Amino acid sequence: MCSPEAILFDLWGTLIDSVSFDPQLGNAVLLARSENPRGATLADVQDLGGRLVKATIPREEESALEFTQGSLFRILSDSFGLHYRIPLPDLEWEFWDASLKIKLRLGAVEMLDDLRLRGIRSCVISNSSFGASTIERELERQGIAKHFEFVISSADYGIRKPDALIFEAALRRMGVSAGRSWFIGDNIGYDIIGGQRAGLFPVAYNAHAPVPTSVTEYAAIQHWRELAGLLKMVRDQVAPYSVPDGRKAPA
Repeated sequence: MCSPEAILFDLWGTLIDSVSFDPQLGNAVLLARSENPRGATLADVQDLGGRLVKATIPREEESALEFTQGSLFRILSDSFGLHYRIPLPDLEWEFWDASLKIKLRLGAVEMLDDLRLRGIRSCVISNSSFGASTIERELERQGIAKHFEFVISSADYGIRKPDALIFEAALRRMGVSAGRSWFIGDNIGYDIIGGQRAGLFPVAYNAHAPVPTSVTEYAAIQHWRELAGLLKMVRDQVAPYSVPDGRKAPA
């Protein structure tokens, strides 16, 4: 475990939470922004959209490939003869804005401010059907976009965590090595196992499942205020560092 030059972050459950999600509100905006010559109803759009999402979620888990919001909008357009009056990126944002209510994780702002003072670079890698431009607009609204060099969304790459390719793309884009970088996230499969496979040092943040024994080196924190202590410990080369289940990561 080395002192990081860069920390890469998961998004959902790590930096932000969804307070509520109501796709019906988003689909109502979609119809309001469309020419609808065949008279498709909100119930029509809801039914087909729900069937598509239900059908693709298990396939995403099996393949680590992403079914995007843009693809959903195109299928709805072709199925019902809808003609969108605004570009798809704008439509995606309006759908997000209408259907999702977001809040920051407690302590995230203070933690990001601390990383900036330490000179540690950061970016976001998210499994999301929404593109990076939409996520960036939300992070801007939440006041934390300035902390990240960029956002990578699986919607833009077609590849989801835990596939190492999406981590490698972020590292190359930043120009940093995996061995000098950490990945922090709450999902054991996507973030901890995925980050380790890509060569990053994984940090489990408020994880809701145990870390498997196949992950030989990692750290675990429950609150963002603990990250500063972890960084100090690494800087001071305190060794060995005991992780919760007794395994040790060398400093």
